[in-house]
Amino acid sequence: MVGIPKSINSKADVLYCHSLALSGELDRTKLKEKLQGLLSDEQTWSFKAEVPETYTPLAGEKVVTETDIVTGATKHSCFELVDNLNAQYLMMGFNKDELTNLINQL
Repeated sequence: MVGIPKSINSKADVLYCHSLALSGELDRTKLKEKLQGLLSDEQTWSFKAEVPETYTPLAGEKVVTETDIVTGATKHSCFELVDNLNAQYLMMGFNKDELTNLINQL
C-alpha cells in the first residue's frame, strides 16, 4: 500500500492501516487525523421544540430562526445535541473507547 487510503470503510481497514502505521509503513500523524475524523459525527443536532423568541438555550442546545419568504412569518426552533446512533465508527463495529485507544497508540 502506498499512503493512507482515501476512505477507510471498515473495521478491518482501520486495523490494517493501524498495524502498518505502528510498523512505520504509514504516516502515524495522517492516520491519527483520519481516525479522529471518524469521531466527527459522534453527535448530531435533533429537533426538540419550537420556542419563543426570548428562549435562552441551555448547554447542548441551539436555536435556529427561520423566516418564511412568502408569509414573512418567523419561527424559532430549538435543537439539542444528541448521540448519533449512526456514527460511522459505530457502523464499523467500534465503540468510542476502542477507537480512542487506537488513536492514542499512534
